[in-house]
Amino acid sequence: MNPNETSKIYAAVLDHVENNRLKDAFDTLKSWAAALQNWSAAEKISELETNYRYMIHYLVEGKKDPDQQKIYSRLVRGIYLLADDLSEQWQIRNSSALFFEKARIANIRQPLSLNEYRDIICQLVDTSAIIELMPEGEEKKSRLHQNSIKQEETVQDLFYSLFSSPRATDEEVKAYRDFTSHTLIPTSVKCMLISALTMNLLQRFDPKKFDFLLESCYHPESEIALRAVVGIVPVLREYKKRWIHYPEITGRLSVMADDAIFSRRLVSVIIQFIQAHETEKITKKLTEEILPGMMKLSPMIGKKINLEEWMGESGLEEKNPEWQKILDEAGLTDKLQEFADMQLGGADVFHSTFSNLKNYPFFNEMSNWFLPFDKRHSSLHSFFSERPEDDNLLSTLLNTTMICNSDKYSFCFSLMLMPEQYRNMMATQLGAESDELKKMTEEELLLNPNQQEETICKQYIQDLYRFFKLFQRRNDFVDIFSAPLDYHRLQPLYPVVQRTANLERIALYYFEKNNFREAADAYLMLTGMGSATNETWQKIGYCYQMLGMVKKGLDAYLKADLMDENNTWVLRRIAHCYRLLKEPESALHYYRRLEQLTPDDLNIQLNIGHCYLELDQYAEALNYYFKVDLLSHDNTRAWRSIAWCAFLSRKFDVAQRYYAQIIENRPNTHDYLNAGHVELCLLNTKKAVELYVQAVRSAGSLSTFQTLFDEDLDELREAGVNMEILPIILDKVRYDT
Repeated sequence: MNPNETSKIYAAVLDHVENNRLKDAFDTLKSWAAALQNWSAAEKISELETNYRYMIHYLVEGKKDPDQQKIYSRLVRGIYLLADDLSEQWQIRNSSALFFEKARIANIRQPLSLNEYRDIICQLVDTSAIIELMPEGEEKKSRLHQNSIKQEETVQDLFYSLFSSPRATDEEVKAYRDFTSHTLIPTSVKCMLISALTMNLLQRFDPKKFDFLLESCYHPESEIALRAVVGIVPVLREYKKRWIHYPEITGRLSVMADDAIFSRRLVSVIIQFIQAHETEKITKKLTEEILPGMMKLSPMIGKKINLEEWMGESGLEEKNPEWQKILDEAGLTDKLQEFADMQLGGADVFHSTFSNLKNYPFFNEMSNWFLPFDKRHSSLHSFFSERPEDDNLLSTLLNTTMICNSDKYSFCFSLMLMPEQYRNMMATQLGAESDELKKMTEEELLLNPNQQEETICKQYIQDLYRFFKLFQRRNDFVDIFSAPLDYHRLQPLYPVVQRTANLERIALYYFEKNNFREAADAYLMLTGMGSATNETWQKIGYCYQMLGMVKKGLDAYLKADLMDENNTWVLRRIAHCYRLLKEPESALHYYRRLEQLTPDDLNIQLNIGHCYLELDQYAEALNYYFKVDLLSHDNTRAWRSIAWCAFLSRKFDVAQRYYAQIIENRPNTHDYLNAGHVELCLLNTKKAVELYVQAVRSAGSLSTFQTLFDEDLDELREAGVNMEILPIILDKVRYDT
């Protein structure tokens, strides 16, 4: 049996269960267990199937069983777990994935129990406290360093032990609880336990571990509680079709939804996950637009700015206006402003910067990607101990909310490799910025009392993002950030997500990030909850319009119009949708309503003219076009409309006059072509050929011109042009080009 066969069989069992075909699921499991010679699993399958057949018998005999749904759910749970076990049996023997590699090692070398790890860590913490009482000196530093290394190695072993652990027993869950409540265990170590269990759950379904994660969401230490809240979201998604069969877990989530703090934290985490999906777009924009633009700009800056004047003594506080001018000319001002706005909005703008700094040996260990940043880590010992004078400066930067834990380690490793003179320069620059960074952090906390919690969530999710995108063995894991944006559709989270304020917040975030499909779905959920407002329908309409689903967009706009009849924004879009749907009469009705509300809006007048044109009411169309031309003398859109409408209504002299004006004001290919048609109708054949030649040059090729010309053949025929001479005229055009 090869990996593909195993995956197919596993997927087949899951498909049978999800489509309520339990007999097929049992048949597949029996064949699989026999192929693997797993007689213990075969016995469990037989037992489950016997129970299922009894249930069917009672049902067919008409005997009502109030526990039937519970029995069915227990059977489904059993099938899922047996499928997991059989899949793992093959993979533990054959898979090279890190999870199964660690599981094989654990089977060979029996790991310590969690209580034993707890005792060792407590002993190391006590030892550290005793060493701290020693007088300052090299011996104290050395002992602290050695003790720190022992503790880090123990925590690393603990992480891998939990990461590869089998399904938990009640006794083991109690050990988790004791570990995370122990006062001597450092918070950072407790955080690692939560991360290890989360990663374990993403590889192996374990309801007891998940229940402990839910319990940990209420941990008194916010760092631990928030890691647990972050952890439950990808686990809920990974097994989203199973939770319906675990009413004790979904019921617990329903109760937790009534807790305002948990609910707020969970919504914040969901939004941070949605934001993480934007990271790839941000990285692409930086690497393909902003940075190349800046690289092209640097030689230009050298030429346009006098560097000697720039470095002069006078006017140091003044910014050179040439800098802004150069940025404007290069088209970078708006992009840099967009980048700054993204950063202020909490976007992960540093991923592209630090993604190239994950090649240090430190990042070869999976566990290190989840470490909370600690400047006392042994790998940073030489960095901070050699330059204590820079400690405060670096601490200021490393405590900033803008950089996640993983990137802080990368930053320090990069500084450690810098020559001394560059490190000194960096320290000086950090010193100049340290007060400003502190001030920014304080202001953030004043503006948002929950800022610290949101920062912890954001940084941890960014750490997870870097692990799943950059870890050298990332292909051994299913990327939780490549899944669809359906956080609002995770049924176990409905008790929280389907509260109006929470769903509005999630929908708005989708909308602001241009995730229009997800935004429309979330807003539609709001309408189904009876929470629809005029704005809700407006946004649904806009989302559908952006997705090219014009009819659905129109239906939503019409609902918005029923709630607010005089909203000009809505009326414009309704009219525009009708035009796109080739219903000019309906579009005209809404443009007429707009005309009453905004009589001075020339764009509305122009669109009314377009509707009349599409209805073949040329005289009415020309009246509106002439009105726009009268009130706005340089409106080339009005000129084009008048010229084409005049052509269609056989007023060739009017069309000729307006096309002459257009040709003098940045004409395009269609202008030359249409002007040629007018001259042809007026029997000015020579002038028509000249204009057609200009149209060819503007189009860039004869073939493009020919395509455009052919599209107008019906109009030329109806205008009375002698169609027999057209091939000759076109040959003349070919000769002249």
